[in-house]
Amino acid sequence: MLYPEGRDCAHALLLHPPGGIAGGDELDIRLQLESGAQVLATTPGAGKWYHGGRGAARQQLRLSVGNDACLEWLPQEAILFDGARVQQRTSIHLDAEAAMLGWDIIQLGRLAAGEGWRTGHWSQSMTLFREGQLCWLEQAELVADSALRDSPVGLAGRDVFATAWACSPAMRATQAEVLELARTVAVQHSPNSGDGSLIFGVTWLPAPANLLLLRVLGPDCALVWELLETVWSALRPWLAGRAANRPRIWST
Repeated sequence: MLYPEGRDCAHALLLHPPGGIAGGDELDIRLQLESGAQVLATTPGAGKWYHGGRGAARQQLRLSVGNDACLEWLPQEAILFDGARVQQRTSIHLDAEAAMLGWDIIQLGRLAAGEGWRTGHWSQSMTLFREGQLCWLEQAELVADSALRDSPVGLAGRDVFATAWACSPAMRATQAEVLELARTVAVQHSPNSGDGSLIFGVTWLPAPANLLLLRVLGPDCALVWELLETVWSALRPWLAGRAANRPRIWST
C-alpha cells in the first residue's frame, strides 16, 4: 500500500508474480472495501494471456464496496498472445452508498512486436449488483478469426477495446452534468476520432444502476489509455471528492 494522497486514500498495487496466465491456469482475485474506505487499485504492468495449448485460462474477479467507500479499479491492459484462450468473469457488488470507477482494457496481440492474435478465443462476463440487485450484465465472446473484428458492428478493425464504468451518490444527483462533462472531455481529447483512430461512446444507465459507461475502440493501447485516464481525471471529484492523483507506477 502507498499513501501519496494522505492516510485516508490508499494506492494499492496488485502483484501477480508469474506475470501472466497460461492455458489451464485459474486466477481468482477478490477485493473488498469496508465502509468509508478509499482505495485506488492498479497493476504494475500489462497482464499477459499466453497460449492456450493446455486449455482455456480463467480469471475470476470479485469487487465489493461498502457504504461511503470508494474503489477505483484501474488495471493496466490485458494482452492476448497468439493462441490465447481466455475466460474472464467480473462480479461487482456495491452497497447503497458505494462509489466506484473501473475499467477493463483488452489488446489483441503483441502489437509492439508485430504479432497479431491469429488463433484463440476470448469470452467475458461482467455483472454489477447494487444492494444485491442485478443492475448491469454484459457478456461478450470473440474468436480470433471472427468477421466481427473488421465489421463496423464489431471492432471495426481495431485491436484494442475497453469498457469503463462509474457510479457514485454524487453522480446520481448530477446525472446530466456528469454525462455532458464525460462526453465533452472525450471529444476534446480525441479531435481525430473521426479519421479511423479512436471510436468511443458515453452513455448512462438509469436507476437502479445509475451507471455511466464509456466504451472505446482504438488501434493501439496508448490512445485508448490516454482517453480513459483523461475521463477518469475529470470524474474523480464526483467519485472520491478529490482531484486526480496519477499513480507513479504508470510512469515507469
